[in-house]
Amino acid sequence: MLNAGEKYLNHLNTVHASAQFALAEATSGFFLLNEFQQLPDIIPVVRKVETKYKKPVEGTVYSKAGLLDTDRMKVIDELDKRKRALLTVRVSLFDSGQVNVMQSDFEWFIAKNS
Repeated sequence: MLNAGEKYLNHLNTVHASAQFALAEATSGFFLLNEFQQLPDIIPVVRKVETKYKKPVEGTVYSKAGLLDTDRMKVIDELDKRKRALLTVRVSLFDSGQVNVMQSDFEWFIAKNS
């Protein structure tokens, strides 16, 4: 969540794209680390990001994340077999009225450190 605040506003008095992106990126990383917390020896690196800003947003911004086109067991199997995997985390941002204002797909490369 990104609380409403003047420091996040752009010249149009809406939440700046960079603040939205920062929230989305942080949400993606938090989701990834939480989803695979039983694998403390992984090294995740963002490989590619696709972002679509759908609507200007004012006030507090909320985020939600989930795996796109895969499940966690498939990723764990890939890590066990190849010691690396690619996965995509989709992050959606919403305004206080639950309107989707931005969507990003973060492709992560993750490797086992051991």
